[in-house]
Amino acid sequence: DPWTCAENESIDGCDCSGCDCDGVAHTNYYYYYYYGGDNNWDDDDYYGNTDEADAHECPFTLNMMDSFGDGWDGAKWTWTEDSTNADAETGTLEGGSSGTAPLCGGGCYTLSVDQGSYPSEVSWTILNGDTGREEAGGGSGDSATVCGADQPSSQPTLSQVPTVSLQPTQLPSSPVPTIGPVDVSTFWELSNSITSGARINVVSDIAFGASITISAKTNVVISSSTGAVLTGGTFSADKGGLFHIKDASDVTFTGLGFKSGSVTSKGGCLFAEGSNVEVEDVDFTECIAYDEYWEEGGGMYLSSSTASITGASFTSCTALTGGGIYLSSL
Repeated sequence: DPWTCAENESIDGCDCSGCDCDGVAHTNYYYYYYYGGDNNWDDDDYYGNTDEADAHECPFTLNMMDSFGDGWDGAKWTWTEDSTNADAETGTLEGGSSGTAPLCGGGCYTLSVDQGSYPSEVSWTILNGDTGREEAGGGSGDSATVCGADQPSSQPTLSQVPTVSLQPTQLPSSPVPTIGPVDVSTFWELSNSITSGARINVVSDIAFGASITISAKTNVVISSSTGAVLTGGTFSADKGGLFHIKDASDVTFTGLGFKSGSVTSKGGCLFAEGSNVEVEDVDFTECIAYDEYWEEGGGMYLSSSTASITGASFTSCTALTGGGIYLSSL
C-alpha cells in the first residue's frame, strides 16, 4: 500500500516488522481498486464509476412543468424498470413552474405520473440526452415507456479477413450554412426555440402540455408550412391558454391553427399585454375563457397591445365578453 510502516502501525495498530511498506505506491489490486492508481480516495475509485459512465447510465431527462407555477401539489412521478416491474426512482416538482430530473438505467422503463391535488396544472416530457429529442410527454394520470441503449452483446467469433488496401477519400468541403426557419414537431422543441429573432416552422400538430410564456422577445415568427394545429385542452391556465405574450415582445403567428385553449381568466388561446402581435391566416377553434367573474376574450385578449389581424377565423370560441377578441387598454 502507499503508506510507510510507521503510518500503518500508528493508524492500524499493527506490527509491520519485516514488511515492505516504504511509502511507495505499489502496483497491486488493493491500490488500484480503492485508489484508482492516483493516491486519491473518492467514490469513483471505490465503485468504479466515472462521469462518462454516469451519463451513459442516465440517458433521459424528465422535464416537469406546472402551469400555475406552484409545483405539482402532491403529484408524483415513478420510473419503473419493465423487466423487473421494480420502481427504480420516484420524485415530484416541489415548487415553481418547471424542473428537471435524470432518469437512469439501461433497457426499457415506464414513467407514470399520478393525479395530485391539481392534475390540470401538471405536464411533463422525457428528453433523450443523446439525440436531444423529445421521446414522450403527458400530464397527470399518464404514462409512457422509453428504452435506452441495448446492453452490449457477446462478440461473435471472427473469421480470417483478407487484407485490403484503403484508398484515401477526398473529403467534401464544409457546406455553407443557410439561413432559414427552425423546424419543430414537439412541444418541448417549440417552447425551447423561442428566442429573439427566431424563425420557427411547426411541421406537425402539437399537443401542448402547458401554456408558453413569451417575455421580452422581439422579432419572433412562428409559422407552419403544413397548417399545423396547436392544441390545448389537457390543462387550464390563468391567462393565455396556449400563449401568454408580455414585456414588449413582438411576435408573429402565420398559417397555424389554435384549438381548445382554456383559461380561468382571459384569453382562451392567446393573451398579450404591452406587446405587439401579428396574426395572419390563423384559425381559432373552441378556445374558451371561463370563470365566475371574468371570462373575457375566448379566442384572444389584447391588453395595452398593438395587433395586426389578417385572414383569421374564430369558430366556437366562448367567453362571457368577447367570444372572439377582447380589447382592453388596461
